[in-house]
Amino acid sequence: MNLRGRTIGILIATGFDDSQIVKVAEVLRSREAKVVIIGTGDTGAVAVAGRQGSLLRPDVVLAEVSASSLDAIIVTGGESVIRIRPDERAMTLLLEMASQGKPIGAICNATAVLAAAGLVSGRRVTGDMLVKRDLAQAGGCYLEQGVVVDHNLVTSRTTENITHFLDAISFLLEPAPSLR
Repeated sequence: MNLRGRTIGILIATGFDDSQIVKVAEVLRSREAKVVIIGTGDTGAVAVAGRQGSLLRPDVVLAEVSASSLDAIIVTGGESVIRIRPDERAMTLLLEMASQGKPIGAICNATAVLAAAGLVSGRRVTGDMLVKRDLAQAGGCYLEQGVVVDHNLVTSRTTENITHFLDAISFLLEPAPSLR
């Protein structure tokens, strides 16, 4: 699935899951997508530390990005989730993406970010077992599956499902076939 011409944001904060970011960015770039790393800090000049110790410098920060500049957004898991959930700028961006019907993805415990944004109510989702209760309290229907797609939300239970997760996001970005 080719994503040439598509811009996909990956939202990160201190404590992001290093392996998830690397795998997601690698697959998206192999599909020719433009990957934009979005930091939650006040400046992109400061590198963000991952849970496994890697440092990643964001391409932009939340104050510099809008939903209209992205075709899809992905939130990865790790300890960064506790920093993203209370961030009003992150919640606003996710809500704007949702209102535009754009694909929103979350991996592992990052589905808790979607719950915090109010996006899982009445929706089928998956994620790490640790956030199952958060998802249910937010009105989501938790499914014990590798990847779940419900309209524009794509959720992945574990890192092992990243390729299928990205296949689903890629499918949502494909233009509808012509009936001519």
